[in-house]
Amino acid sequence: MFNIFSREGLISFLYFLPALLISLSVHEFAHAFMAYKLGDRSQKALGRMTLNPLAHIDWWGFLCIVLFGFGWGKPVIVDDRNFKNRAKGNMLTALAGPMSNLLMAVLFTVILKICMMVGLVDFAISTTSGNVITNMLVLSIQFNVIFGIFNMLPIPPFDGSKVLFYFLPQKFKGIMYTLETYSFYIILIFIITGAGGYIITPLVNLILKLLQMILVI
Repeated sequence: MFNIFSREGLISFLYFLPALLISLSVHEFAHAFMAYKLGDRSQKALGRMTLNPLAHIDWWGFLCIVLFGFGWGKPVIVDDRNFKNRAKGNMLTALAGPMSNLLMAVLFTVILKICMMVGLVDFAISTTSGNVITNMLVLSIQFNVIFGIFNMLPIPPFDGSKVLFYFLPQKFKGIMYTLETYSFYIILIFIITGAGGYIITPLVNLILKLLQMILVI
């Protein structure tokens, strides 16, 4: 994704890095927090109830994001025996991650709008400090939307598969169990072919256009 051995690629990566760390941390924290609120106290003991990126980074997943634009954080391992309603608890815990990213995208859009209103950034004027703030906020918005939507894909191992599983009729749940055994190969296909980008791009573009409306109001 970035040629970090070139000056331009390295600069782009440094702009991108805060957005990446924030998105991953918020996403995994949201999983842990929701599980904790639903009764799984193990999340606090495992050190996942934190926004510290080091607690949530899977280094192979991080490397894949840098190189291929697709990757993952360290999965939150849920003990659903602690949930009053195991099926619903798993669904809500899975949903919390992607939803937190979309909420963060809205938050960063509002922050960017405020920065524009107070004159901290001005798209019509090119200044170094203004560009840094603008680029970091824009990348944070974009990556949170992409990360949130990507994780809502309704196939294993993505969070969307667990959400879909909750609503599927019983006779179709076996299909999900079967697909889950091939999670590694599904990830490999997405990395090699870039298929995920083709699937989610229309929805990502739609959400970014909706967020852009906040900036032009």
